[in-house]
Parts: sequence; structure tokens; C-alpha cells
Amino acid sequence: MASRGSQKLEDKLVCCICLEMFATPVTALCGHSFCEKCINSHWDKEEQGPASRNGYTCPECRKSFSKRPQLSKTVQLDTIVDIVKLGELPTPEPEKVAAVCEKRCPRHGRALELYCKTEKQLICCVCALKACQNHQKVLFDEERKIKEENLKETLEKTEKMEKEINEEIQKLEKQAVGIKDSSEKLKSAVLQKCVHLSEALKECQRKALERVEKEQAAALNQVQENWNQLHHQQATVSEHNKKARQLLACPDGMVFLEVFLVLPTPGSLEVPPLEFDLACSVDSITKFFSTVSRIFQEALSNSFNPVAADAQSSLESKAVRVRAAQCLPETELRMHLLKDHRNLTFDPATANKYLQVSEQNRKAKHAPGSRSTLSSRDPQKFEPWQILCAQQFTQGSNYWEVKLSGQSVVIGIAYEKIPRKKRAGCTFTIGLDKLSWGLHVQEDCYVAYHNSESKKIKESLCKFIGVKLDYDQGVLSFYGIEDHMKHLHSFHTIFTEPLCPIFWLCEGTAVTLCQKSRGQSIADGMFPDSQAVSDAVEQP
Repeated sequence: MASRGSQKLEDKLVCCICLEMFATPVTALCGHSFCEKCINSHWDKEEQGPASRNGYTCPECRKSFSKRPQLSKTVQLDTIVDIVKLGELPTPEPEKVAAVCEKRCPRHGRALELYCKTEKQLICCVCALKACQNHQKVLFDEERKIKEENLKETLEKTEKMEKEINEEIQKLEKQAVGIKDSSEKLKSAVLQKCVHLSEALKECQRKALERVEKEQAAALNQVQENWNQLHHQQATVSEHNKKARQLLACPDGMVFLEVFLVLPTPGSLEVPPLEFDLACSVDSITKFFSTVSRIFQEALSNSFNPVAADAQSSLESKAVRVRAAQCLPETELRMHLLKDHRNLTFDPATANKYLQVSEQNRKAKHAPGSRSTLSSRDPQKFEPWQILCAQQFTQGSNYWEVKLSGQSVVIGIAYEKIPRKKRAGCTFTIGLDKLSWGLHVQEDCYVAYHNSESKKIKESLCKFIGVKLDYDQGVLSFYGIEDHMKHLHSFHTIFTEPLCPIFWLCEGTAVTLCQKSRGQSIADGMFPDSQAVSDAVEQP
């Protein structure tokens, strides 16, 4: 039979609505507790009744609330109810109940000083000797310190992870801005080029029509002159015929002879030749438009067909290498420079993630939309669109030549320790510090860079550029190669570390390193390797 104290405790654990012991006790804002189901049912009835305008009331103290209160489970009270129901306390006295509420052991009422790792809960010393005798136990303060250290380590990792995530998000946002800016610039350039092309075609049309009209006018003038001359001859012949008929009708022989002697001879028919062949007259115009149309159609087809474009580019590359000996000049200066020629190859480990390296590491291409399969987190890789060559130079005279597919390329040399990170507001880093020297091939000129100092060079652009490095003399020179060799610019300095050729490529551009095969003479000009020649010859 329950003791008197137990009976008093049970009376305190009764819901005033159902008059039963609490089932999932909850507490209202006024402090009174009820069964969760009972109080919700009470307030549901108030919502449906005529007094719904007055809000919600507490069944115990009749206090009203304008809004329906949010209820949550009263954990400590629910624990006491469970203890009484399960009978774990033979005599659940109020002192023991208070101990539970004061973070004491619910079984023994003692202070919770230990932590049972097996049960993963706080226990008292009595629990340690009885229920948890064979379990792994530590002081809860010590366990807290251990857990705190674990939590601090986890927090440190997650904070670092959060920082990295924020950095990646910022990078993505910058990339998105860069993509939009690049796209807008490209669209603007395309529109501008199309406008220029349209204006050029209109000008060609105007000149072609003027040419045709001029030829037509000249031919018609000739026709008019011939017409006038024939009419004049016609009148002369008619007059002669009239007099001849009159003379034939004359009966007097003496008169006949006298008039015959003074009768003018009409002469022979003279008609100036008229040759008008409009097709031959405008043959140059016809050929021009046919050539432009064919080139335009081929370029348009290749531009929107990447596979065909790459194939065409490959064929053109091989053809250029085979014909290079006939295309590039064999001047005395170039023959002298070629004595120090060095074969270069690109180092893919340093390439920006958007640069593609091909043809046995001899060609680098910046293809928009492409991305390297190698890890972009490699510390050797450039964040700008740059790439180093695998070769380094520490002495002597060295010379190499490169072929450019277009403008917006930077050619230079740099110490191997040149930073791989981007510089704010700069698309490339070559020549912006003391570690590198570069020549920027722009659309209408060249610009030489070193240590953030620049010099503009007004010269016609060349597709082939020669680079001469005299390490010992401290001279770096650039040459444009066309029908002749022309000196573009020279840097004079003192080199102190190994130097590597370096390049920056704008979107859509490519750089090919010219090679010299073993045993090949200097007089052979550019240096296609034997396999490339064989491949090119086999192409139809």
C-alpha cells in the first residue's frame, strides 16, 4: 500500500481536466500543467464555441490568452510521473522528487558525480557500486573536459570548412562575374566585327555596282557612236545611189561622161568593231566575291562545328609546318639566330585549368568552355591563363620561335618561382614584377612589360615571333618574322636564377612551339619533324 507521502505526491500529479495522472504533461504560460491531449481538446472546443472571440483560457486559473499558446513537454514532471508509475521508488517522497529536479540521481537521490561510458549517462556513487559496477566510469567533470576538447577540435574543423566554403563561394561568384564579363565582351566584339564586315561588304557591293555601271555606260557610248557613223554612211550611200540612177537615165552621152567624172565615190563600209564582254570586264570582282563567299562559308561552318574546326586546325597546322621552309625568310640575321635554336615543350603541370596541351606538349590552346582533367589545386598550376615550358636556361645564347594563332598573347621568360596566384585587376602576371619579362601581342601593336613598367611598340603584327635569350650578357630580344626579320624590343638586365619561357593565352588563342629535328640543317627554315611531314603528306 502506498505511503502517505506517496499518496500526496500522486495527488499533485493529477490533471485537473481528466482527473487522472498526467499523460505527457505540458505547462501553460500561467504555470499550470495538464495532459497535452486534455488541454488541446479544451482549447479546440473554445475555438469552435461562441466564446472563441475571447481567446483561450486556463482551466485552472481562468487566465485568458489572445493567441493559442505553444506547448512543449515538461520533461522533469514527465520523469516524476514515470518514476511513480513504474514504482522504481518504493516510497517516492517529495525530497526524492526534488532531487530529480535538482539534477540528482533519480534512483538514489544523490549527487550525479560520475559518468558511465557504457550507459552514456550521469550516475551517482551508489549506481557505480550497484547497477554500473562492471561498467567503464569516469568523473563527469573529466568526461566533460574530454568532450569539450573533442567539440573544440570538431568546431575548429567545421569553422575551417565554413571558411573554405565561403572562399569557394566567393571564387564561384567571381567566376560568374568573369564569365558574364567575358561573354559580354565577346558578344560586343562579335557585334562589332559583324558590323565592320557588313560595312565592308556594302562597300564592296557599291564599288562592284559602280564598276558594272561604268562598263555598261562605256559600252553604250560606243554603240551610240557606231550608230551615228552608220547613219551618216547610210545617207551618203543613198545620195550616191540617187545620182547614179539619174545619171544612168541621162540620154546625152557627153553629159553622162562629164557628170560621171565628178560623181563622188561612196567608199567602202567602215563599222568600228564593238566588243563587249561584261564577264571578262568584271572577272576580278566575280573571283573576289566567289573567294570571299567560299572562305566565309568554310569559316562559318568550322566556327560552329568544334570537331570540324579542330580537324581543320590540325590539317592547317601540319600544312604550315611542311610549308614553313618556303613561308619564313632565310635572312642572314635569322640564319645566325637559328644556330642557337632550342626545342621547347610545354610543362602541363603548370598549365592553367583552361589551357589544353597537345601535339607532344608542343601546342597550347585556350579553348573556351574546356577544362583540364588534372587537379586545379596543384600548387604548380597558374590561376591566370598561363603556362611554363619544361626547359630552363642558366647560361649561353638560346633562341626559339613560336607560331601564334591570333592576337592577345603574352610571350616572355620568368624565374621558376614566379607566383601562381592571380593579381587583383590583372588578367596576366608576366612582366608585372621583377621575376618576369614579357611581350604582349595586342590587336594593333606590341607592349613590352617588366616590373609593371610598359612600353608600346607600333609595328605590324606577325604570326611568328622569335625570342633570343643571351643569359650571360643579360639581354632578352624579340623579333617579328615575316618576309624579313624585324627587331621589336630588347630588355637589358642581370639574370640571377634559372629562366623558363612562359606564355599567357587569351580565350580562343593557341601557341605552337617550332621544332628542329635531329640532323636537320639550318637552311631548312622552320623545323617540321619527320612524322608530321609524313602525316601531312598522307592527307588528301
